[in-house]
Amino acid sequence: MTSIQVWDWPLRLCHWGLAVAIVGAYGTAELGWLDMEWHFRFGYLALGLVLFRLLWGIAGTRHSRFASFLRGPGAVIAYLRGGSAQARAWVGHSPLAGWATLMLLLAVLVQVSSGLFNYDDIEWFGPLYDFAGRDLQRLAHRVHDQAFWALLGLIALHLLAILWYLLRGRNLIPAMLHGRQQGQSEQAAEAFPWWRFAVVLLIALASVYVISNAPALFL
Repeated sequence: MTSIQVWDWPLRLCHWGLAVAIVGAYGTAELGWLDMEWHFRFGYLALGLVLFRLLWGIAGTRHSRFASFLRGPGAVIAYLRGGSAQARAWVGHSPLAGWATLMLLLAVLVQVSSGLFNYDDIEWFGPLYDFAGRDLQRLAHRVHDQAFWALLGLIALHLLAILWYLLRGRNLIPAMLHGRQQGQSEQAAEAFPWWRFAVVLLIALASVYVISNAPALFL
């Protein structure tokens, strides 16, 4: 066993960037931080990051790709039965953590997407509000208010899982800072795919630009 590169830097930036975006969006909406314009900015940041991460799950390096860590129920059960030994030995996302990662990303996507059609009953409207019918606007309003608690629950489970691993002798936090884990050399991530990164980044940035400026562009 040796120290190998597992998490590429875009994945790590997405991870910590989403943490900042979620905390910032909550603080600006519920705790009176700054003003609501910043709530939108944090929302657009979250949108760009989650879009990038979903695309990077197809085009990224080995351990970033969904195909490398989304496994069937049998693999998840076998992992859970393995206990502490499995928790210490796994390189990259474990079968359980893989599905948890996808659920978190989808929860963020639902939260952000509903915000695009949302309104606050006073003066702030999502950029796609005027493109939706009244029924969709009302649904988005309910989802944006209520789905956040599901997202918070998933985040709480994520933090508890980190604590669970820590109590069993594996601290996951440093790896999400420097990207390295203990493993075999053949398990390391491959050379960084710069051209795929550029394409994915361009798609994510263009998507956020078009969505955030939709009223000016299309109305």
